[in-house]
Amino acid sequence: MKPLGFPLDETRAPPEATDRLDSGEQLRPEERDRLLERTRGFGQATRRRGEDLRVQRTRAGVSFPGAGRCAVRGVGRGDGGGSDDG
Repeated sequence: MKPLGFPLDETRAPPEATDRLDSGEQLRPEERDRLLERTRGFGQATRRRGEDLRVQRTRAGVSFPGAGRCAVRGVGRGDGGGSDDG
């Protein structure tokens, strides 16, 4: 995630959140919502930064086959599972 400019502590938050969501542990609704928002927010930031890099790459005339595709688990579906590749 370093090419996208995320500090190390920000890259730890989504896996920690998804681990909690997938743990089977009974979560309070507000805790579950907070964890889902954390993963969604990271997914949105990742897509924005990825798009910024694609624009920079295009302006520089550089092309990388398959570059810019990533999926953040649970983002965009609203249920905390799966992927938003579609």
